[in-house]
Amino acid sequence: MFLNKTKMREYFKKDFRADLIAGIVVGLVALPLAIAFAIASGVSAQQGLYSAIIAGGIIAIFSGSNYQVSGPTGAFIVVLLGIVNKFGVDGLLMAGFMAGVILILMGVFKFGSIIKFIPYPVTVGFTSGIAMIIFFGQIKNFLGLDFGGKIPLDFIETLEMIYHGLLRGINNYSLIIGLATLVIFMAWKKYNKKFPPAPVALAGGIVVSLFFLDKHVPIIGDIPAGLPSFHMLDFNFANVKLLLPAAFTVAILGAIESLLSAVVADGMTGTKHNSNKELIAQGLGNIVVPFFGGIPATGAIARTATNIKNGGRTRMAAIIHAVVILLIVLLFAKYAKFIPLAALAAILLTVAYNMSEMDHFKKLLKAPRRDVAVLIITFLLTVFADLTVAVGIGVVMAALLFIKRVSEIKSIVSSLDDNVKVGSEGSKRLHESIVDFPQISLYEINGPMFFGAASVMQERMGYAQEGVLIIRMKHVGAIDATATHALELLIEEVHEAGGKVILATVQKYVLLNLKKTGIVDLLGGEKYLAKSSTEAIEMAKNIIAEKK
Repeated sequence: MFLNKTKMREYFKKDFRADLIAGIVVGLVALPLAIAFAIASGVSAQQGLYSAIIAGGIIAIFSGSNYQVSGPTGAFIVVLLGIVNKFGVDGLLMAGFMAGVILILMGVFKFGSIIKFIPYPVTVGFTSGIAMIIFFGQIKNFLGLDFGGKIPLDFIETLEMIYHGLLRGINNYSLIIGLATLVIFMAWKKYNKKFPPAPVALAGGIVVSLFFLDKHVPIIGDIPAGLPSFHMLDFNFANVKLLLPAAFTVAILGAIESLLSAVVADGMTGTKHNSNKELIAQGLGNIVVPFFGGIPATGAIARTATNIKNGGRTRMAAIIHAVVILLIVLLFAKYAKFIPLAALAAILLTVAYNMSEMDHFKKLLKAPRRDVAVLIITFLLTVFADLTVAVGIGVVMAALLFIKRVSEIKSIVSSLDDNVKVGSEGSKRLHESIVDFPQISLYEINGPMFFGAASVMQERMGYAQEGVLIIRMKHVGAIDATATHALELLIEEVHEAGGKVILATVQKYVLLNLKKTGIVDLLGGEKYLAKSSTEAIEMAKNIIAEKK
């Protein structure tokens, strides 16, 4: 960021004050969120703070975006809670470390641009699904319900425990604190556009809780004052193998969340981030933070936007945000234990609502049925199955439907089809030139020949004949192995019937592929390749004449 003393002097003269103000504001915003996300993820409050301080600071130093602010996020809650329930806190720390390694590899091998191609219905589907899980997951603390010491392992079990908790009765004091926090949050958001509502609402919730000090109000408990201690992770191969799927989930979700946040920052500032550098920075932060007990971190859209809105200009603002949280932990940790869980739950309910992307979800329901199917299935799998399964199946579904769509757009047109007869003058002349030669069949393929198109080709042209089959491929820009195999079977079928196949106007890349895969040799050599349709027809007429 700073290369020499001159640049440093220029920075402190021009940008430092703006970064300082933005960093302080973002630090105050990040504090309650880091605590809330940690508790919701099944770990202690300080582990969320350590993540915001250590991972947030490291990622800021190496970030590929000047405005990115990283730390614990709501999107991780569902995944992290699942890992904690299955493997414990030590398993979560190990999974976070492994996710960091995966993120660095993704950056090194330039996966940054690929992540951007995850279909929009998939992104909205799993984000809305996560939001629903977070929302219902916070009802316990918001209402002060008693789950009998049990921890729900999935969404259905959460609903069951909420039902039984309601039968036991709600904690009126928790409900009052939660509602007060919620009202303050919404009122502040409506009437004050300059400063974010989360820290103000939390402060209000704490003030309300002071009236119930002698009542049973669940609080977060002690937060150690001071710096976190270093401890080694359990690098056991058996653990690594078991945690690998979870680590991939954390890495993929972290990559998506971080790059979406960076894209939002680009849109707000007119800049362009380096996606692969950002992935490496995220990886470095997540590799280091587990050794200090911190949970996985990623780019946070709300905090990044807050940074920009409050005048942040360089990565120093994100570094200052981490320092602010560190100072609060060092100086005020002993007071944080009185924060009521109901107040944090109220803030997380607003996070869940904002994450739900309700408007985008409703709008997508009016999209083509294929996209609606991807959206709904991704959403349902996220809620009732697993985020990894949801994203994987969502992406595969979107890809298969896209290929099907390509196959539908692509056409295989015969010279005998009506749409060729009434087409261009060139098409009419080609038709007229072979109208007296029933032994010649002329087809034109329009569009790429992918595996989704192979069956279409076989249906339209897959019959044996003794004459000559001409296939025009001027508009075929790509061909894959499945379509190549289908073409091979077609040629063999025509040859067995005593006929010949001529390929006309084949593009350079496709021709190279056909040579490598032996299709040209199967045709009988390059003499069965024509540079134009007219040349192909003359070749076909000569073949028929020779047979006579």
